[in-house]
Amino acid sequence: MNSARIGAGPDAFFDEARRDAIRAHVDAILATTPFTTSARSTGLLRYLIARFFAGETDQTNEYAIGLDVFERPPSFDPRLDSIVRTEMSRLRKKLKDYYAAEGLKSPLRIELPLRSYVPQFVFDQPPASTAVSRRPWMWMIAAVVVAAGIAAWMISRKPAPRNLPPTLAILPFVNMSGDAAKEYIGDSLAEELTESLSESRALRVVARTSSFQFKNQSTDMREIGRKLNASALLEGSVQAHGSGLRVIAQLIQSSDGYHLWSATYDTPAAQLDRVESEIARAAAHALLPRSAPEPDRAAGTSNPAAHDLYLRSIYQLQQRTPDSARQSLELAQKAVALDPRYVRAYGAMVRALSTLSVLGVIPAREAADRSREAFQKALELDPDYSDGHAWAAMDAYTVEWNWPKAQREFERALAARGFHGQVNNLYGWSLMTRRRFDEARAQLQLAEDLDPASPGSRTNMVTDLIFERKFTRAKQEIDGIFKLNPKSLQGEHDLEWIAALQGDCEAAHASSRALKEWYPDVHSPLDSVFDALACGQRAEARKELDALDSAGASALISPFAIAEAYGALGDADRAMKYLDKSAELRETMVLYLEIDSAFDAIRKDSRFVALERRVGLRE
Repeated sequence: MNSARIGAGPDAFFDEARRDAIRAHVDAILATTPFTTSARSTGLLRYLIARFFAGETDQTNEYAIGLDVFERPPSFDPRLDSIVRTEMSRLRKKLKDYYAAEGLKSPLRIELPLRSYVPQFVFDQPPASTAVSRRPWMWMIAAVVVAAGIAAWMISRKPAPRNLPPTLAILPFVNMSGDAAKEYIGDSLAEELTESLSESRALRVVARTSSFQFKNQSTDMREIGRKLNASALLEGSVQAHGSGLRVIAQLIQSSDGYHLWSATYDTPAAQLDRVESEIARAAAHALLPRSAPEPDRAAGTSNPAAHDLYLRSIYQLQQRTPDSARQSLELAQKAVALDPRYVRAYGAMVRALSTLSVLGVIPAREAADRSREAFQKALELDPDYSDGHAWAAMDAYTVEWNWPKAQREFERALAARGFHGQVNNLYGWSLMTRRRFDEARAQLQLAEDLDPASPGSRTNMVTDLIFERKFTRAKQEIDGIFKLNPKSLQGEHDLEWIAALQGDCEAAHASSRALKEWYPDVHSPLDSVFDALACGQRAEARKELDALDSAGASALISPFAIAEAYGALGDADRAMKYLDKSAELRETMVLYLEIDSAFDAIRKDSRFVALERRVGLRE
């Protein structure tokens, strides 16, 4: 093929027809499944193309891409963090796969040469409006790095809804009733819309935990879209009047606040589920007119009273207090009593039981046993219920210690309709415990992409990186947690953990002081033990640990955490004593045996090996 390599800026060689051809071609690529399921590849490709339109070709480098696309801090060091090289490699493969399938006959190709961040555009035939010969042309264009380029492309042109990156965040609907007792309607409406639209394979929906952080805030829509990596936002209000409701919903393009769709619904309260379905269908059609998914009703109910109980249950669950979790469970049980085929109500029961366990209201084993009956019933009613398979997977892994069964359930959960950030998070954590670190980080990153304002997947990513002893990258992730919460208890604990592993006495004490200042009522007797270990004061650590053991104070502490301390001291007998207790209680942390360096000194002990086999970590 004859080709011309162009080194000048885009304005000298690309008229509007070629620009439009490139934009349309990029939109076609990003509408395919490999890109709709990967926010990173989508963002990177849009970034590179946008840089071309900005006309600056001399600033493309790995450092700038790391900051602008992947939000690395100014301390980002490409030598230590390979994210840009890794994502460029993935993007090249996805483009190659696209041109081998959907784009096989495309008259335009985008190529990304190795060891270069400069895209090449190959026109097999020039656009009809250009005055060039009909022979094939290769145009080599440099991408640019200035962040304003993205806005120049995405804001100056208001693309048709079908060209928008299909990433949607659903915000809590505002209660306009003047009655706090009606608050649950708007919150639960947003929750159900999130669940329904998440079942679409063609639409990525930001998780509720991230979207709900903007409840009762007057944040600019563009800022919300940026923080949630969402191209569109669905918001609205609910006003109760007598036995009826007025629901207003609107879909907004987050790049510029442009309204894509809006509607007002006046409905009897008993028919709110019908309005939910209409909103979900209309929003999907506005974003994806060619393939708007029909919201799945299998998980819902035709019983208005059961639906209202479910909405109340979800609202109580969101409060995350012991009393609200109890109320959530009771309301979900009442919903199931009215409609024994209400799949989502069984799911609410599982979530309420899990919350009660996390808050220390009921033992973890009791929560697992009671949850099992609920999610098994849900799966019996809907075999494609993704959350049900995820719960079954965690039950199989953390209670039965049956990894093959757990992996099958995770795979079924991920194969179900839509995108599943929480499933990715749980699967990533499980893969981490089995030393499948690369796969674990891939799953955790998917979870983080779908839930960017929640610390859950970030926390698990930090845990993974610490167990891999990639401390620099772990600290970068912790920086992200502190952006969400400058006084994060988990973030500071993780910094203290890293300091202990690195033997950094000063850093360990600094974290300990910060935690005592921020959370004076949250203190573990083991804190001073691990501080002493970080400072090399093994005799002092041993003295304090033995005092806890003999005084019976250890009954209030995680057996696994005590076992870690004894393992770090090389005391196999006492470490095994507490590891056996941890296994008996089915602490999920017992599955860290294979990757936790605290047990390196006793790893060859026959009792330790036997426990690894018992919990399914060793053949």
